Amino acid sequence: MDDTKQRGRRRGMGQLVALGAAIFGEDQIQPFAEAFRAIYDDFGVPYEVELKWSNSQRTNWWAESEERRAKQTPMRQRVLEAAQAHDVRVIVVIWDLGGGVATAGGEGPEDAVITFMFERVSMQLENAGHRGIIVFDKPGGSHRDEANWLTGRAEMVQLGTQYVKPNAIVTQVLTAPSHLHPHLQLADLIAGSVTAAVAGVQHGLDLIPLIKPMMCTNWRGNVGGTGLKLYPDDLNNLNYWVLDEDSFSRGAGGVRLPRTGWRYAEDDGL
Repeated sequence: MDDTKQRGRRRGMGQLVALGAAIFGEDQIQPFAEAFRAIYDDFGVPYEVELKWSNSQRTNWWAESEERRAKQTPMRQRVLEAAQAHDVRVIVVIWDLGGGVATAGGEGPEDAVITFMFERVSMQLENAGHRGIIVFDKPGGSHRDEANWLTGRAEMVQLGTQYVKPNAIVTQVLTAPSHLHPHLQLADLIAGSVTAAVAGVQHGLDLIPLIKPMMCTNWRGNVGGTGLKLYPDDLNNLNYWVLDEDSFSRGAGGVRLPRTGWRYAEDDGL
């Protein structure tokens, strides 16, 4: 998993706080890593260079020449194609800070998106009869900051949440440096590109056709609410504009999209 923050470009949208997950079957972890490195070989990119959605301004290998910049988009496309080929499943959770809602279940946005994600990953694993571990990109800050962050996740893993029991996740949340793990770089690419698409950025929208087939769906076959959780709920017309879905499930029923009364009922806000 990896997180991202991006400025919304759509009318009335604030900053977006988001989290993306790439779910791997155990038998696909090593083959995907090998395919990822093969893509680097094909493009002549050193393995230690990260293929991130947003690169550091201080140490940005990609920005050193136009030739390097030109490799990023086709490499992102190839990595997403490799993810499809290795049966990766995708979930993205996005909270719009401009939506007028400050908390969910007593949690602020950065904690709540983790809870939303934990619930969706747990349900996907349980529904498939699997168990798994959660690995986050190593957070910034000191070792003490990281330890405090991990401690803040412990109760959720031990006790579950209001909606899921602690059955599917077999150990406490782990962290790892993304430059050593192609799987975390994929999570960064997924989080960044889907959030950009929701924000209204064309580069993100262009990658949705490669990502949508990997996004988890509910029993009705809809991505909205499952593979893409948008919060507050009045953001859910973007499932129509971004994912081309014409319905959204609510409990045992559903609503047609775009829905009057939710934002972006008349247009996509751009």
